[in-house]
Amino acid sequence: MAPIIRRLSHWVTEIAKVFLGIWIAAIVLITLAAVWWRYVLNSPIAWIEQVSNILFIWVTFVGAAVLYRQKLHIGVDMFIEMLRGRAKTIMFWAIELANLFFIVVLFIYSLKLSIDVLPNTYGALDISPAVFYFSAPVACAMMILYFVEKIVDPSKRRPEGSVGDF
Repeated sequence: MAPIIRRLSHWVTEIAKVFLGIWIAAIVLITLAAVWWRYVLNSPIAWIEQVSNILFIWVTFVGAAVLYRQKLHIGVDMFIEMLRGRAKTIMFWAIELANLFFIVVLFIYSLKLSIDVLPNTYGALDISPAVFYFSAPVACAMMILYFVEKIVDPSKRRPEGSVGDF
């Protein structure tokens, strides 16, 4: 079971990193196109801001999930590092279980919200706002997978890499 979870987590993370790179590049290109059309051609494009917002929200949620797997979120661990042995392990799992509780609650309510707004439309693109909202349950599902990975693989309980690594 552990190798399957490890492999699945690895591939989900690698696919997410590819999408993150594509989405960030798209945001930059879309923003440059918006500037060009607005100030050079004097013909602003209506959908630019909405697409940039959608991509930014997806980058935020999926990026948060990848950072969760790598234990690279900002955290105050000064007090935890003072603990030793069993107390440190208990505190680690208490924090992880609190995280899991929040992630599950966010998953349930964001999925409900995403499904509820499917019939609605949003702005100039005439798409559903669920395109925004589905980023939260997707990221939560990734984080739940990564939590299970921490249970089966003790090496995933320590930070890997640094924030600047991609």
